[in-house]
Amino acid sequence: MSRRPKENLRLGHAERRRLALQYIGVDIAKHTHVAASELDDGAPHGRPFSFPNTEKGFAGLLQRFDELGATPDDCLIIMESTGHYWMALWEFLDAHGFKVAVVNPVLTDAFRKADTLRKTKTDGIDALLIAEFARFKRLGPSRISPEAAEGLKQLTRYRHHLVTERTSLKNRLTAACDRIFPELASLFSDKHGATAMALVREIGSARAIAATDIRTIERVVRTASRGHHGRAKAEEVKHAAKHSVGCSFAEGALSFEAKHIAALIGHLDAEIDALDEEISRAVDPEIDELLRSIPGIGPVCAATIAAEVGDPDRFGDPRKLMAYAGLDSSTCQSGKFKGDEQHMSKRGSAPLRNALMTAADKARMRDPYFGDYYGQMRSRGKHHYVAVSGCARKLCGVILAVLRERRPYERRPSIQSQDRG
Repeated sequence: MSRRPKENLRLGHAERRRLALQYIGVDIAKHTHVAASELDDGAPHGRPFSFPNTEKGFAGLLQRFDELGATPDDCLIIMESTGHYWMALWEFLDAHGFKVAVVNPVLTDAFRKADTLRKTKTDGIDALLIAEFARFKRLGPSRISPEAAEGLKQLTRYRHHLVTERTSLKNRLTAACDRIFPELASLFSDKHGATAMALVREIGSARAIAATDIRTIERVVRTASRGHHGRAKAEEVKHAAKHSVGCSFAEGALSFEAKHIAALIGHLDAEIDALDEEISRAVDPEIDELLRSIPGIGPVCAATIAAEVGDPDRFGDPRKLMAYAGLDSSTCQSGKFKGDEQHMSKRGSAPLRNALMTAADKARMRDPYFGDYYGQMRSRGKHHYVAVSGCARKLCGVILAVLRERRPYERRPSIQSQDRG
């Protein structure tokens, strides 16, 4: 990284205003940000400076821009998408007409490692390096999603978080029930269904169920199943509980844990249902209809894809959407060595990747085009997960085409029929 020429320090205010494009990097933090400016020729301009993440700090930033001769017409402000801390500053700068580029910290970190071998690291150096990265890459302003699209993304990502939490709780509940009532899972088609969960939540362990009056068990079973199960199922549960091989060691603590986890899962179920209603009101009806015309894409996947993709034109080709979702492959190769397996990078939007994989797994069963492609990969010895990820990559191209052309999906002939033709 080049040193700052002394002549830049002696430039007057009017001369600074006539300087070429400035790149102003901002190292984002929770309480205090640090900014540094670099000219188009790579020379640092002025010294790095800090400003608080407050209204007064933002006003002071505009004063520093004026001192640097940085106007909305001749500067680009670059910041990393660090958590959510960049959003307030971006909104402020955008309101004042400044062009802002928001970059992935993974990219700037890789640039930092390639740029220097020194271990010296300060916020000022980081800010200048962010500016250098933008200048080197010739970045332009980022295309930030409209407020409605950003709101939908917030809702769908929150849903993804809740579903992940619920899955974790279900796994923990399974572990507890495997110790206190292992036979419970075989009594119901869904071990996390309403009836099984009600038994755990209201009664608990096998020992507790065995000691409970049959009428109480029947009431719990009948209520939770909405009348689908009755006395016969209650007797089956009580019989299994009496002959259970469940552990009595630490039974009280495990039963307490299982009851509370079951209650938490019930609460999350209700929260997710309410969230789904809010998402259905937030999604664009036209976009929703277009995406749901694609086999395998239901309402939840459609909303997630719509939120994460936003403007389809920001993805030049399907490969960029694959990379954004983390569906692109990472290859291990050095010299004459080349790894046999290509693994999914998973460096991208986890909610989008999950939606695409879910949709692809359904599409291969509902559409001959995706089904044939899945079958070909399996016939070559590929694992089910690898074959589904291949279908997800093909789905990226279909999604972009449908959104750009604003035309519903038209079923394609199977790959085998294309080969015969």
